[in-house]
Amino acid sequence: MFVTAQGSPYARLKRAIARGNPTIAMATAAELPRVPLEDALALCLLLLERDPGRYEAAAVRWHSRFCREVRPSLADAQLALASLHALPGTGVDAGAQCLLALAERASQQGCAEVLAQWLERRARIPG
Repeated sequence: MFVTAQGSPYARLKRAIARGNPTIAMATAAELPRVPLEDALALCLLLLERDPGRYEAAAVRWHSRFCREVRPSLADAQLALASLHALPGTGVDAGAQCLLALAERASQQGCAEVLAQWLERRARIPG
């Protein structure tokens, strides 16, 4: 297998998310057979910030995967969806904190870390 200087598609996905480039991140994610749940969440948050028109569809896909992979209770599944819905609005911090708590309760440490880092980054942004 030949690997370019740019690295594997997964490495490119991580770089695109870290650099805040939703176009490259989405294109690279499409190359992968499977995107880990925490990286799919990071991609949702990136779309929320940089390409909000694509956020809703990505959030619905992430919620579907969360429900299939984590198998939350009906109440937790509903809470996760409501939290994703709150992120683009005035309930952004409450929604993110709720998703963080759900991720921790579901032992989804990677998702919890993505949310904690996103909340920390938001707190540093003036305004």
